[in-house]
Amino acid sequence: MLAARDLAITWGDTPRYWSWNSVPDSRFPEVAELLAVCWFEIDGMISTCELSSMTHYKAYLVFKLTATVYGFGNEPIEATLQLSGTGDSQRTVFLHAEGEDVQNDPIEREDGWLELELGEFFNQGGQDGKLEIRIFRFNGRWKGGVIIEGIEIRPN
Repeated sequence: MLAARDLAITWGDTPRYWSWNSVPDSRFPEVAELLAVCWFEIDGMISTCELSSMTHYKAYLVFKLTATVYGFGNEPIEATLQLSGTGDSQRTVFLHAEGEDVQNDPIEREDGWLELELGEFFNQGGQDGKLEIRIFRFNGRWKGGVIIEGIEIRPN
């Protein structure tokens, strides 16, 4: 799993927009809490040599919503996975759908965190490639109240 600190979070180093906190139920020393942004973008990268060859994988955003979450209600978020030498896997997801059964809803994990499927890919192996993961929404609408633990990549 890529921890929040391993991700490139736009404005992540600006305390006005994001805070870095320790939470007891996280597997990592710090998580990123979104306070307020209108430009929501998170990027991650992993070397494919760290993954098993000839294996299908899925990537998931692992997060929590605070009691004061706002700006995500029924707002689509774009998720892109790009594997070196192949095309993109693109998907529209929703972090917080209000009152509707929306495709690609987050599901609650046994550890209490939510996970949202971002996409899937096949790691053929045999070369040192890169998997790039991008989640973004730039619409000028302010958003807040999300705690990011990281991005998990696991066999499908």
